[in-house]
Amino acid sequence: MKKALLLLPILMLALAGPATASPEQAAALRDTVTNRLGESAVSNDRLRVERVPDVTVSEAGGQYRLRIPKLRLAANDGWMVEAPLVEGDGTPQADGSWRLKLKLSQPLTLYGANGFRLGDIALGRQNLILSVSGDGRSLIAADIDLGEAKFTPAMGAGTGSLAALRFILTPRAATGGTWSGQVSLSLDGLSVKDPMGVDRLAVNRLRLDASADALDMTRMGALMADGDRANLDRLARGIDISADIAGLRQVRDNGTRTLLDSAKGKLSLTGLNAAKAGLVLDWVHEGLDHTGPGIDPGLLPTRAELALTGTSLPRELLTGAKPPGGWTPLLASSGSNVRIGRLSLWNAQSTVLGKGDFRFSTSSANGVTGEADLALRGVDRIIGAVNQTMGARGAGLAIGLYALQGLGRQEVGEKGTTLQYRLTMGNDGRVILNGSDATSLFKGMMAFN
Repeated sequence: MKKALLLLPILMLALAGPATASPEQAAALRDTVTNRLGESAVSNDRLRVERVPDVTVSEAGGQYRLRIPKLRLAANDGWMVEAPLVEGDGTPQADGSWRLKLKLSQPLTLYGANGFRLGDIALGRQNLILSVSGDGRSLIAADIDLGEAKFTPAMGAGTGSLAALRFILTPRAATGGTWSGQVSLSLDGLSVKDPMGVDRLAVNRLRLDASADALDMTRMGALMADGDRANLDRLARGIDISADIAGLRQVRDNGTRTLLDSAKGKLSLTGLNAAKAGLVLDWVHEGLDHTGPGIDPGLLPTRAELALTGTSLPRELLTGAKPPGGWTPLLASSGSNVRIGRLSLWNAQSTVLGKGDFRFSTSSANGVTGEADLALRGVDRIIGAVNQTMGARGAGLAIGLYALQGLGRQEVGEKGTTLQYRLTMGNDGRVILNGSDATSLFKGMMAFN
């Protein structure tokens, strides 16, 4: 069911045509839709048309009636969903775009990676309204409302249901291949169970809201098609995202289990199409439990808070392409500033609290200067978790943490002993920790991997 929901946007984008509504243009519309589906069929996109269906178009009352039978959309891992019949009314707009009202007339059929039919997805409620560009390549606006979805399994498959899903795309401006506007996604009551009745994925509530300024539609389309993070480079002038999730449960094939009571976050990115970017991040989560192979509970923050601000950041931070010389020289050449307004990582065994301000510059010996205040509880447990999880790879970090214990200022409280630290990174390259020179210690800890 999850795969089918991810494939729906491609199904919507496939239906677009020329700007003139007349009987003579019905054939041209049919050819346009067929060509778009054909382009998808031969692409290497993560989601693509499995084969080109027989598209028919008729004109009546100033509208086009679109009919696409047996539309099959396949993921690159072998999963596939088939819509036995997609129908839609298209109305041409004055600006050359199209307003489409679509309907999935029959339940969807879902196939697994092995090609076997897993079952059918019936939609108890659906309202699909889209605005697309005249050439069918850009989604301008959308209001997709789905509800009371139910997955009826074939023999040996699991079950699934979805109470409600709403996707709204509201444009502010769309010119020259760029788009500005608002996006919102809400999801309630998602449940995917395996044949044994185990929740493989469940979400009680999900809310995502975003706004984009001068979003490059070509790069965005490529990012959605292949997932290549290189397309994040110069993606937009600015993007703001907020998220709110509650009641997440997931079990993966390797036995890893994830539980999350709630999480809220906001992310603001500016200057994405300039030489330097800005970032503001605020994140809070509660009740995180993540167990499985290679995971030690001592390193997992059950509760976390983070407030982070970055200015004059190199765009490479977005694309993930680590520079040959490492991040510090690149941040220094960009004159970046990073401020941690609030850091709190907590679990029953340990706590990390902190705040700091760091300035990167080529004029400083190590490329960075700054100050930070830290408080650590349960360092011995953190060391044990590092040894358990990382083994020999974490030996340098574990030794550094042992040394760090001896430099902390102890404060005894109800939950045990907390070690307090005042960190200063000077322009001369020295690292001072609670008045002691800890330069060698920190160089060793930073190089542990």
